[in-house]
Order: sequence, then C-alpha cells, then structure tokens
Amino acid sequence: MPALIHQIGRRLALLVSGPAGAKRAFAFVLLVGLLVPAVPLLWAQEGGAPSTQEGLRLGRMIAQSELEFGWRQLFLGGSRDLYHSQINLDEGLRLLGLSFTSRYPENTGSLFDLLTYGMTSWGGDPYNAASLRVEKRGLYRFDFGYSRIVYYNFLPTFANPLLGRGQQLGQHSRDAARRRSEYRLTLFPDADFRLHFGYERNTQFGFALTTFPIGLDEFVLLDPPRTTTDEYRVGVDFRLGRMHFSVEQGFRAFKDDLHTTQPEGTINLGNSPNPANPTSANPQQIFLQAFARDIGIRGLAPTTRLGLHGNLHRTLSLSGRFAYSDADVDIARQERASGNLFDLSVLRYVTAYASTSSAHASRPSALADASANYRPHRRLTFTNTVRFHRFTIAGDVRTRTEQQLGTNLRGALPPPQARSVAEWLDARLSVDAFSNVFEGAVELTPRLVLRAGHRFTHRRVSLPASEGDGREESNVNAHSVIGGLSLRVSPAFRLFAQLEWGSSDTVFTRVAPRRLTRVRTRAQYRPTASLTLSLQLLVTDARNPNPLVDNVHRNRGLTLATVWTPQDRFALSLSYTRTDITSSLLVLHPRLRTIAASRYVADDNLVDGDLVVSPLRHLRLALGYSVVNAQGTLPLNFHQPRGMIAYTFPKRFTWSVGWRWYGYNQKGLALEDYRAHTLTASLKIAF
Repeated sequence: MPALIHQIGRRLALLVSGPAGAKRAFAFVLLVGLLVPAVPLLWAQEGGAPSTQEGLRLGRMIAQSELEFGWRQLFLGGSRDLYHSQINLDEGLRLLGLSFTSRYPENTGSLFDLLTYGMTSWGGDPYNAASLRVEKRGLYRFDFGYSRIVYYNFLPTFANPLLGRGQQLGQHSRDAARRRSEYRLTLFPDADFRLHFGYERNTQFGFALTTFPIGLDEFVLLDPPRTTTDEYRVGVDFRLGRMHFSVEQGFRAFKDDLHTTQPEGTINLGNSPNPANPTSANPQQIFLQAFARDIGIRGLAPTTRLGLHGNLHRTLSLSGRFAYSDADVDIARQERASGNLFDLSVLRYVTAYASTSSAHASRPSALADASANYRPHRRLTFTNTVRFHRFTIAGDVRTRTEQQLGTNLRGALPPPQARSVAEWLDARLSVDAFSNVFEGAVELTPRLVLRAGHRFTHRRVSLPASEGDGREESNVNAHSVIGGLSLRVSPAFRLFAQLEWGSSDTVFTRVAPRRLTRVRTRAQYRPTASLTLSLQLLVTDARNPNPLVDNVHRNRGLTLATVWTPQDRFALSLSYTRTDITSSLLVLHPRLRTIAASRYVADDNLVDGDLVVSPLRHLRLALGYSVVNAQGTLPLNFHQPRGMIAYTFPKRFTWSVGWRWYGYNQKGLALEDYRAHTLTASLKIAF
C-alpha cells in the first residue's frame, strides 16, 4: 500500500499537465471517489496498526497523528477577477490538514513532555497556517506560529472612471501576500516567576496598481507593496502576595520601500480625455511619458508595558496597565517625471521635473488604564474603569523640486525655462483623551439582574493655528447613560437587553457622532435539550448636526437562529439575518470648496441553513445553502449551495467528497457576475 501511494504522488503532475489537464483532473477526482473506499481494505491486508484512540506507544512516549490531503477541481465561468477577489480557491492537490502530537503521560521526557505540530490549507490556497508547541513541564514552553494570507483584489468597476470607455482593469488592484511568523519562549511557565522572550516578523510583497494625481490629471501607476516589520520582546511575570505583575520591553522595527513606476516605453494619457484648459488659447493634452518614485521609510518604536491584576480582598479586585512608546520615523523620497503636465501655481506646462524630500517624525505615546471591581454584597457589584491616552506627533519635511517649464496658456514660451522650488514644513499635533466608565449591577432576584452606568469621555486636540504662529485647541466632552437587564424567565428562556444614550457638547470628527442611541437585545429559548432558538436585535441612531459635516446614520439589524439536534446522527441549523442601514453625509470637495451629499443604503437579507445526517454509524451526509439578497446601493444576489459525503472506516480512514457552488449576480453589472463549482475529494488518515 505505501508503494501505491508513492506511485500516485509521482504520477500526479503528469496527470494534470497538457491541454486536457482539466478533464484529467476531473477524472482524477472521480477516481479518488471510487477507489478510496478500497484503500482501507488494501492497508488491512498489510497488517494494520493499533487503535488511534490511545495512539502509538513508543516506550514511554505516546504519539498521535492525523493527515488529510485531497484534490480540488474548479469549474469557473464569468468574472475570474471577482471570483478570485472574493473566494480565490483554485484547483490542485492540497494538504488540507496535518496534526501530530507526542507526549509523555508521566512528564518523564528527557527533552520535552509535549510536542504538537499542525498545518492547514497548504498547496496553493490563499491562506495557510502552521503551529508548533514544545513543552517541558515546569521548565520551558516554546510556541511557533506561521500564517500566509494572499490579498487578491481586482475589481474592474471600483473607482474606475474609464469603465465606460471599455477599460476593465481595476485602477486600485492588488495581488500581494502577507506572511507572519511568531516565536515565543517561556521559562518556568508554572512558577510564580516567569521569563518570556518573543520575536515576530511580518512581511508583505506583491503586485499593486493605484492612481496618483499629477499635473491636473490622475494616472494609473505600478505601486507594489514591500513592507517588513520585526518586533522583539522580553518580559517577566511574577507574583507578590495576591497581586500578579508583568513587565515587558519591546522593540519594533519597520521598513517600507515603495517603488512607484510607469512601464518604460509607454505613454500614459491619464483618466481625463480632455486637454488641460480647453478654453484657453493653447489647449494641450496632459500625458505622462516616464515616472519613477522611490520612497524609503524606516521606523523604530521601543515600547515598555507594565501590568497588574489581583484580588486585594474577597470583595475587591484591581487591574491596571501602562504602556509607553516613542516611535521615530525617517523618510527619504525621490521622484522623477517627464511628459506634458500643468502647474497651477505658475500657469505653465511642465515637460519634466525632479523632486527630493526628507522627513522625520516622532510619536511619543503614553497609555494607562485601571479597573476596580467592588462587590460589597453577593447581589451587588460596582465596576469603575479609568483610561488615559496622550500622544504627540511632531515632524518636519524638506522638499526641493526642479521643473522644466513649457508654454503658458497663450502658447508663448516666456522666461524662465527652468524653475526651482524649495519648501519646508514642520508641525506638531497633541491629543489627550480621558474616559471614565462606572457601572453597577444589582441582582434583585436569582432570575433578574439590573445594570446601570455612566460613561464620560474628554478629548483635546492641539495643533498649529491656521493663521499666525499660535496654536489652536479643540475640546469635546461626551456623556453616555447605560442601562440594561438580564432576565431568566424560566430555565429555558433568557433575555439580555442594553440601552445606551449619549451626546457630546460639540462636533469633534465626522465619524464620532454627537448624538447616539443604541439598543441591543439577545434572547434564547431552549424548550428541550435538543432545540435552541435565539434572537439578536440591534438598533442604532447617530447624527452629527453640523452644516459642514452633517452625518446621519441609521442601523437596524435582526438575527433569528435555531439549532436542532434530536440525536447524535442528526443536526439542523437555520438562521436569518436582516440588515437595514441608511447613512447620509455631507462631503466637502477640497479643491472646489463645494458641498455634496453622499448616501448609502444597505437593505440586505441573509438566509443560511445546514443539515447533517448520519444514516449509518460511519457515514455522514451534509447539505447546506446560503443566499444573500441585497436591494440597497449595491443590489446583488449571492447563492452558495453545498454538499458533502464522508465515510469513516474503523479506526483509521475517513473518505470525503465535497461540492460547493458560487453564483454571484450584481444587478446592472453583468461584467462582475460569475458562477463557480468546486469539487473536493479528500482522504484523512489517523495513526
């Protein structure tokens, strides 16, 4: 049998190569579905192995492992870009899961007492993960984690002013992978004094397109992401009496190298088909012939963290945190462009320019919070939480630009032929934020608990004055009243409700409402041990009554769900979610100084259901269906039926075949519709 598996692996690449690869792959899926039931019989003829419930015993060590691999076949019609932007599951051989555990039940291992390792979704899926833990009881614990996520976003209709002219390439597109790895070592994990060391690395690389405004037009340019973050941590946790303390020092180094370019040998006409100043005596087409921008960003952020928590008395518990960081960032920029651009400051066409910049910024930040929980009576609880945050952003930038000037609006070529501009800017912004939340809860009866509280928030922003050398300050005070209850009408029915009403004395930002009302409700009814009914309700009304930044937000959300499991071999779950959102705000155009209204409406319905049946002891069938129906600003229908059959052979093998269909239809935009089938056959082996 192992020889058979080896031969399958060697022949797999040949199976799917060539022009008929898709048909051969589909035949392979069917072949797996037909032959896998015979695999355990072949293995059994070779002798089998002991039960996996206890694992494989090697001396004093017990090892358990599970491996699942399979093949996914994709049948796709319609918009491939939107499918990969939303689902992004391709075909091919996959390692769906791998887990391994090795342990010494009596903690008698020489190097370790426990070792666990796991992998999921390897072989081409957009998200992979791996984890490792090695532990020696009382001495050390080592953890490692790795994840990779691919961000694919190519939407031809998103912010694309050239769509009407047949340009289907998304102007804001991305195909990049983010990789994250983390290492953590803890010494003496079970003692009152513990040391821990950590390292984390986060990187992102790939391909991206975006737009840049240059010379009275907007151009699509290559802007691939290249970022790297390294973070180092060392800390200690210890206990003194009833209190637990933690001290940690961290260092985060950030690097971002941006290389924005236009492909060589191309002429970029931009998004505007009209020449600059068409009413002038000398209208000319704006275009970009060459462009290159290099930006190097280097940052370092040391951070010190302190924490404590514990019970000073059986009626009083305290917790608190403090963190201080002082981040520094240095930026170097070089930019070169040629073509036919326009500069409003001199009303001249520009044939070429070169620009350099250097900048430095710092951001010292202090954050502290503390919470006290006091319970003078078993039915009475008071909680108070205080939070303070202060940070300052200070920086300066120096820029020098050399321009080659062309004609003016009248077609003349007056002097000078070249122009040099030097700019210098420094700024300092300070933000102070303070909040206090007080809550009280009283248990009137064993079935009824009432809650009430008050939230106070104060924020102050200090920045340079728009005129003169002074500074401007903006202050806002916000108050919120909180009330709620927990009610257990009967052992089968429970209800939770919360009301929050708040207001502030002035408009602070566009997204921070001046007036807010929010109601949340959850209810659960369980008439039998096998049936559960639940309800969730959310009502939110928020507004910023201001002539320039008026923002009205209305949100209504309802979720109904039921789970019915009358026996171990039958399970049914159904849910319905209704979302009704209306958001309207005023937008100030930065150049035209005009105010326009923007309105967004979401009228969405989501229905989801799953049925799992086991007609035989080792046979499991699953059927499901999800449908999204939206009638608001973005009307669409999205259907996802699915099915799966799995058979578990005694003690070792599980064979499964799964199918899923994706049907996406965006009303009025058939360009982004797609229909996709995925068929996956897999084999899980436990040993």
